[in-house]
Amino acid sequence: MTSPDDQPPTSVPGPTLRSRLLGAELRRVREAAGLTVPEFAALVGQEPDTVRRQEGGVSARLPDLASPEPEVRCPWGTLATGVVNALCRNANRIDIFAPLGIHPALERLGPDRCTAYVLEDAVVYRHDVAVRLIRRGAGLYPGIEHHPLTRFRLPAGLAVVLYPYVHAAHFTEEQAHLLAADRLFEELAEFTGTTYPA
Repeated sequence: MTSPDDQPPTSVPGPTLRSRLLGAELRRVREAAGLTVPEFAALVGQEPDTVRRQEGGVSARLPDLASPEPEVRCPWGTLATGVVNALCRNANRIDIFAPLGIHPALERLGPDRCTAYVLEDAVVYRHDVAVRLIRRGAGLYPGIEHHPLTRFRLPAGLAVVLYPYVHAAHFTEEQAHLLAADRLFEELAEFTGTTYPA
């Protein structure tokens, strides 16, 4: 008979995108209330370690293994807008490729941490972003090579890419999408003659 100690360790997937966003919001609300982790834990009847895990996006129970993918797809509405707002609040850096204009769901960005790349004849009435104009002859063809997207760089080196479609939002942290976004924003910085933010 084997003991539990003899069992091979089971691999548990890391925090999902949804749980990390929920944890970041929990931390934001706790800090806005001026509470430490132990104070908040006492108020809600939890152990401080449990609150720390939840703020880090780690659930006390096993994750839903039916949908471990690092993405969220949803129609525009309360969920999509809530995810966008959470990302805007928690991101250290926001880069937007919006050739024809910035999606209205993106709010409270700040020109010191947000750069938007738009075509030179696009009309942008936003003062909360640093706008960089893409010349028509720059070689980027929106909708053919590149789709509009927003990259949110989060604390601890994490990042999320948002693809805004007409009726839906697609949030992903898949490595292929992150690498493609990195290349795109490096090209855009080069085309617009700006320094690519570190």
